[in-house]
Amino acid sequence: MRLALACLAACLSLVSGASAQVWSGAWGWAPAGMSETPAGNPRSDDPRGRLGPAVVSNVTLRQTVRVTADGPRVRIRISNEHGAAPLVIGAARIALNGAVRSITFNGKDRVAVPAGAPLISDAVDLQVQAMDQLTVSLFLPQETALPGHRLRQRLADGDQTAGAISTPAVRLGALATSVDVERPKARPVLAAIGDSITEGTGSTPDAWLAWPDQLADRLKTRGVAVVNVGIGGNRLLNNVSGPSGLSRFDRDVLAVSGVTHVIVLEGINDIGRPTRPEFAHQPVTADDLIGGYRQLIARAHARGLKIIGATLPPYEGANYFSEAGEATRQAVNTWMRTSKAFDGYADFDAATRDPANPRRLRAEFHSGDWLHPSDAGYAAMANAVDPKLFD
Repeated sequence: MRLALACLAACLSLVSGASAQVWSGAWGWAPAGMSETPAGNPRSDDPRGRLGPAVVSNVTLRQTVRVTADGPRVRIRISNEHGAAPLVIGAARIALNGAVRSITFNGKDRVAVPAGAPLISDAVDLQVQAMDQLTVSLFLPQETALPGHRLRQRLADGDQTAGAISTPAVRLGALATSVDVERPKARPVLAAIGDSITEGTGSTPDAWLAWPDQLADRLKTRGVAVVNVGIGGNRLLNNVSGPSGLSRFDRDVLAVSGVTHVIVLEGINDIGRPTRPEFAHQPVTADDLIGGYRQLIARAHARGLKIIGATLPPYEGANYFSEAGEATRQAVNTWMRTSKAFDGYADFDAATRDPANPRRLRAEFHSGDWLHPSDAGYAAMANAVDPKLFD
């Protein structure tokens, strides 16, 4: 009897140990509809580089990702959530420091991702450390329409998933939208949802200097993984420049593997865009935005997540600044600091404003348009997040 009980205890211990292995989001990208922009470059001075084609065929897309967690195995998520037709992946590989591994889906090298759906790959044996840079290569044998939200990637003819690609990076719709890392136990995972200020517009390209990236560097020793799901131009309440924050919260935040925390920096485009004729029919008040934040808070809490608000940085000098908009921004920030509706807040406004003119970013903290921070401005934002929020 004692022997049987001992064997049972040993078996339960093995099962418990196996179940302790968990998947953790470690890198992310938020797709945003299908492209309506033709190939070319609408801004010749855009430091992110020229736009690549919106439709491709018989090509390999290669993107570089930086994971924010350690572990012995990885998996990727392919998104065809905005696609109207099946997405055919002819081959997929992931590489780190010259070590190349094939990626399979349900045991197959070639797969068709159904329209409107994501697909998670099989686990790949690849030991990674937080802040490692990996490449993900996808061969697209058939004509494929790419998402409208574009990431710097390299493009090559044919199946080059196992070879070198030396072409310059161009901005292409990304199909691999997350990398998960298997960890020995559950650790905090932070999803950062927002607009271009979260995505990192204005920072040095390919240098991992957006505020979520710099925050990941700060939180590395605490074992906190950070996933950036910012979309340039995004708004909290209304679509255009991707689904609104309210409509994409489940897909881009709650679906992140192992997510425990979320930071919300949304609202400045809701405030600013109605100054333009094409958005004049969508004015917002502070109460409108606060109602939107309360919705996200309720949805996060229903899933057991801690949700952190972020005050809106100053934007006087930006091309859609207005006095009415500034009053709305101030009202929203006051509510964030005083309401205690969020589980905490990061005061990005206080961290970046010019003491001599609090309506503006400090001169060294903006990248040229008085809206998007510089590398130094993003560092100040990352430093404004209290690490104790993740204890």
